[in-house]
Amino acid sequence: MFLAVVSMSYPDVIRRAEGALKKAEEELLSGKEGIAERLLIGLSNSILVPDAEKARERMRNLDESRYVKWERWKEDPEFSVPFWKDEGYLSIDSSAHQTRDPDWYAKISGTSGFVAGIRASRKVKMPTLNGKRDGEPTPLGNPANTWLLDFVALSSLRLSFKTRWEQLVRDIVRKRHRTDLLLVAETLGFEPHDVIGICRRIKNLDDKIVEYDPLDSSLNMTYTCRNPDSSLQPLVDIPE
Repeated sequence: MFLAVVSMSYPDVIRRAEGALKKAEEELLSGKEGIAERLLIGLSNSILVPDAEKARERMRNLDESRYVKWERWKEDPEFSVPFWKDEGYLSIDSSAHQTRDPDWYAKISGTSGFVAGIRASRKVKMPTLNGKRDGEPTPLGNPANTWLLDFVALSSLRLSFKTRWEQLVRDIVRKRHRTDLLLVAETLGFEPHDVIGICRRIKNLDDKIVEYDPLDSSLNMTYTCRNPDSSLQPLVDIPE
């Protein structure tokens, strides 16, 4: 499959999967359905198998009522993304029709407008068996809005890949007392400001991130870990 390339580095494997995921998102926005399964099969021969399994589990346990809402005074149901830790896309305020502020991953993956694009491209059905307000809710994993199966699978993968990147940086900066973040950016293939964004998310309270020190330039772009763990073995590490 497209990810079964043993010579690829760990970051390259993730980025190649992200590229395939980006194409799947574009297909979903264009109105296609059933696209997630092809992507998950492509992950089946790679180190990202656990991510594919999580996505399949999300599809099997999809609760449509979490994503399709309606109010007594509104005739049509609306699609929204709740604010939960298991979402890979930005939540959206259904009243203001705006997503919340994008984090570092939403910015680099270009998914800030993805949810809004889905809302604009889909006619949402009532999430009941008879398609009416008084009907029984659709069962788990069998939504009236079948495209939601693709959405939750892609969302799950986005969250998994984001978590993998953050774990890479976390292991690097917590292995040593002080870490050169420019080296981290170079090693992982990120822009320096992206690494800063990741560090702000994974930072321990007692740790310190310095972008620019006007008194000591040697501290510029560094992460200081108060209680490093030298036993850590990052999957990808910076040169000593």
